[in-house]
Amino acid sequence: MKPPPIDLSAPPACRISGLAWIPNEHGEVLTMCANYGEKAGRYQLPGGHAGEQQSNLAAMVTHVRYETGIDPAPIRLLGTDWVPHNPLTTVATGQNFIYLCGGVRSMAKIVLPSAAENAEPDLSGYLWQTPDTARYTMRPYQLRRFLGLWRAWKDGRTTVMHGGRPALSATAPEAL
Repeated sequence: MKPPPIDLSAPPACRISGLAWIPNEHGEVLTMCANYGEKAGRYQLPGGHAGEQQSNLAAMVTHVRYETGIDPAPIRLLGTDWVPHNPLTTVATGQNFIYLCGGVRSMAKIVLPSAAENAEPDLSGYLWQTPDTARYTMRPYQLRRFLGLWRAWKDGRTTVMHGGRPALSATAPEAL
């Protein structure tokens, strides 16, 4: 069956995001506590949506600097996660690119962004996490993504996920 044609002058909406997988010396991964919407009080990987004419890698670097005050050092693509449109929240379909970054010491100074006057801050904290701790701090779809990325990271693979569920994975080139 032939795929449906796409009008390239008005393509379908799809948000693109760049996220960071930043480990520390203890084998834990940096996560940030959201302070907005249905994510409030739950942890997720640092990073965010690409802006107009911005790549997913540039978005990851920009958001991580803003959210943490650290300068991420991307090493390779750890995985992707396609997220379907959510009609309940009206969030558009998205494609997340998650980059393995160079480690950061657990005692590194993490600087959360300050809030605008008379506004709540976007982030309210951070945690260094493992699968054992993430089970209690993340929303289910974020946890599925975290666990899939954790397996890929430990196995030296790159993973492709759909809604945090493995779709396929391959061995990273440096692990061959």
